[in-house]
Amino acid sequence: MRQAVLTAGLLLAACGGSPKTTDDPVGQNVAAAAAEGKPAALTAATDCGQAPPDFVPLYTNAKIISCVSGPDGQQDHVSGTIVYVTNAKPAEVLGWSRGQANASGLAQRMATDKMYSAGEERRRSLMVVVDTVDGQTRVTVNWGKDI
Repeated sequence: MRQAVLTAGLLLAACGGSPKTTDDPVGQNVAAAAAEGKPAALTAATDCGQAPPDFVPLYTNAKIISCVSGPDGQQDHVSGTIVYVTNAKPAEVLGWSRGQANASGLAQRMATDKMYSAGEERRRSLMVVVDTVDGQTRVTVNWGKDI
């Protein structure tokens, strides 16, 4: 829905209408990318300033320390990595992440005491890895999705 609104605004601007400015960083990134000829859907899907895809679980008190995403070489496909820390125990975070992945319809691919991976073909994929660093749990989430 959000992409449709952004695309409509871009089309209006391209057709000579007067575009409105926005304080939304995703909207600004999409508009700037469109001006450079980059697809709006791709730009919106890879902006770390927005919430991660709905199937990517972030624990309640997650403090994000790193986020990257972008096209991954497959047509109409993006992927990303989010690294965060939390005070919760690694097993607790991993179990919760597994439950969230299952609830979003992803099928388990592999699981260990430090990693959980799930997906559905090429459409969506997820891998969560936990470890302990300086008394906190560091969680690395890798994801991929079609756009």
